[in-house]
Order: sequence, then C-alpha cells, then structure tokens
Amino acid sequence: MEKKAKAPRVISDTTLDRYLGAILALRQRIPIVRSVDVANHLGNSKACVSMALKQMTVQQLVEVGPHGALLLTEAGERRATGHRDSCRYFQRLLVQSGVPEQEAHTEAAAITRVISRPSFEALQGYLTRMGIDAE
Repeated sequence: MEKKAKAPRVISDTTLDRYLGAILALRQRIPIVRSVDVANHLGNSKACVSMALKQMTVQQLVEVGPHGALLLTEAGERRATGHRDSCRYFQRLLVQSGVPEQEAHTEAAAITRVISRPSFEALQGYLTRMGIDAE
C-alpha cells in the first residue's frame, strides 16, 4: 500500500499577521529577532514558528538572515505595519467610545483578526467622511 504524502499545512492569514506583528514588535526591543524570540513572545512552540516561517518565506514576507535573524521583506513590513495600524485605529475608536483601555486593546485585536484590509479601509473612510476621527 502506497503511503500518501502529507500536504503542507497552510497557516491562515490571521495567524501569519500575528507572527509578522510579533517580529515587528520584537525588533523594536531587541537587535536581532530569532524564531525562539517569536515563539516566546506568542507563547507558541518553536515547531509552530518554524512552519509559519516556512510559509512566510515562500510568500516573500520574511527572510532569514545571518545567525537566524528574521528580517521582514518590504511586503512583510507593509503587511505588519498595516495590521498594527488597524489595531491601533480600532483601539483608539473604542476608547473614544468609552471602552476601558485594556478591554479596547483586547477587542481591537479581535476585530483586526476578522476584518479584511479593504473592509477596514472602507470603514475608516466612511467614519472619516462622517466626521469621526480615531486619531
């Protein structure tokens, strides 16, 4: 009986955004970000980080540099900062609406995980036209 090859596990865009965001955040605190740093930051196993890194490398979002340094490509940087900025936008909007800071942070992260970039931009544009600014 022939053994079927396992299809590579595809990691969701939401999960990839978490990894990219972790690299972006860690890079501001430590000079060289490695996969173990990302694993510790997110509370994931090194094996999970390794699978995500493989996919991010294939998608040209991350490169692995000397000494295992994780480097965001231009596309990875754009995606990570876009995700971070969306989260910050929703957090400010929620705080301005009267939601406590910590709760706003948690809920903004949840909103950012489910909203697409085009929907976010449409909503942001609409709120701006309505005179609601979360800046």
